[in-house]
Amino acid sequence: MKNNNKWTVRDVITTVLLTVGLILIQLVINMVCMVNDFASMVLSVGITMLLCAPVYFLMVSRVHKRFVSLIYMTILGLVFLIMGNWYLLPYYMLVGVICEAILWKNGWESKKKMTLSWTVASLLYNGVNLLPLWFFWDTYETFALQSGMEQSYIDSFVRYYSSPGWLAFIILFTTVCGFVGSLIGGRLIGKHFKKAGVL
Repeated sequence: MKNNNKWTVRDVITTVLLTVGLILIQLVINMVCMVNDFASMVLSVGITMLLCAPVYFLMVSRVHKRFVSLIYMTILGLVFLIMGNWYLLPYYMLVGVICEAILWKNGWESKKKMTLSWTVASLLYNGVNLLPLWFFWDTYETFALQSGMEQSYIDSFVRYYSSPGWLAFIILFTTVCGFVGSLIGGRLIGKHFKKAGVL
């Protein structure tokens, strides 16, 4: 039986590689969805959480240790820091801490706890768009314009995320997608990952 506290080099490599995979999935979805404002601002985060859920389940189940979620979220935050959105690093670290609290007592052995962890993460993931609008607008606008975003895109961003109706839909859609992705991840763990010897 594995020691649930002691990390190995293999655990570190697995966590980093799967984290890179999760971030690449997110970047690809963001790039594809950028062709349409509605897809980018309303659907992209939900689609990301849906498709990333099975990889997250695999990572947590395979490493079988505490702090996997925190490491993933910290690395994700560092990517945003490098891109110029410094405020997302402490935010995603906080999300990681919340996920760890949910999984703390051998949560990697419970599909229900992993589902709750990823569903909560999906809900909080909307902070990537809400934080700049509410607290760091000047930083975000400067970053957006320097990245080549058109003013029309920025105006659409403000319109969607300042509308109570659209905001409620986006948050609900993202959370539901995370939950559905978790159900898929749980089924894959039981039916495919274990049989294939991945776990």
